[in-house]
Amino acid sequence: MNLLAPFQFQALMHPWVLLLLPALPILFLAEVLARAPGALTVSTGDAMAEAASGYRSKFRWLPAFLRAAGLACLLVALARPMKGYEPRKDRASVVDIMLCVDVSGSMKAMDFEYGGQRQDRLYVTKEAVRNFLNDRKSKTTDRYGLDRVGLVLYAGYAWTQCPMTLDYGVLEREIELAHVDEDDPKKQGTAIGSAIGLAVSRLRKSEAKSKVIVLLTDGMNNAGELDPITAANVAKDFGIRIYTIGAGSRGEAYIPQRDFLFGERLVRVKAPIDEETLQRIASATGGKYYRATDTRSLTEAYAEINQLETTEIEIGDYYEHEEAFVPYTVLGSLALAAAVFGRRRWFDTVP
Repeated sequence: MNLLAPFQFQALMHPWVLLLLPALPILFLAEVLARAPGALTVSTGDAMAEAASGYRSKFRWLPAFLRAAGLACLLVALARPMKGYEPRKDRASVVDIMLCVDVSGSMKAMDFEYGGQRQDRLYVTKEAVRNFLNDRKSKTTDRYGLDRVGLVLYAGYAWTQCPMTLDYGVLEREIELAHVDEDDPKKQGTAIGSAIGLAVSRLRKSEAKSKVIVLLTDGMNNAGELDPITAANVAKDFGIRIYTIGAGSRGEAYIPQRDFLFGERLVRVKAPIDEETLQRIASATGGKYYRATDTRSLTEAYAEINQLETTEIEIGDYYEHEEAFVPYTVLGSLALAAAVFGRRRWFDTVP
């Protein structure tokens, strides 16, 4: 448990107030040192008879310190510390995007190359999606993006891996967690229609200027109860545009498979892509179909979609934040109260 967590903040609304902080050590020293000659520090009440040479005289500076610390906390509170101080764009002028990524068994096919090494389709897709997100930020180092983006994964059925969010840090973590699960029999197959239907349900109530689905697959619809064309027509009714990407080399590809005798080995398989259906989905909704046979064409597909769905800010920025002055106000008030009580109870001076 982090005890300092309530006192953490990202920005100050009135930082100039902190210019008064250097005066507090001066006031503290002035109060401690400027004592009347011959004054004796004793305790009041029943302890009046105790000599001032005890431990109380050693801590006679404590009320002044508590007073200075309390005033310091109140000054920080007056500076208005804020948490989550991040720029946001007007929701009416940006884009809401749902990314649909195929995680069926064929996405393990080792027919792509990345960084000079042979990689599977899912690995390269993750990299392309990360680049896609970085291009939708004001700066690459920003955690937050300009548009809300969500993630749907699908195999034998579809599920929401990450709801639409402006926090791309969370989204990138969920993308990293995406994997092919060959042990779950329910995740065998490719439910393209279900993925589109789930993404539509996430976008249909959006008030964004533009609503987009980017669907990537390396096969054909062979699972789920919703037909892809029917799902595309529903998306069209809600004003949602769908871009489709068919990923994978033409012809056969090698897929790692576990063997009881020989361990993991590469098996040559043929995984055809239903390009006709993907083209019809894109055409019906005003989107576009892309065929990505290698890493470069896959990255270029996401990059072109980014260019087609650019964000136009018309009204400007506003800021969402949470006020963080309360802990400083409470701590400062308690410190001042303790200073007053402690001085009157134990450290009153008698001339």
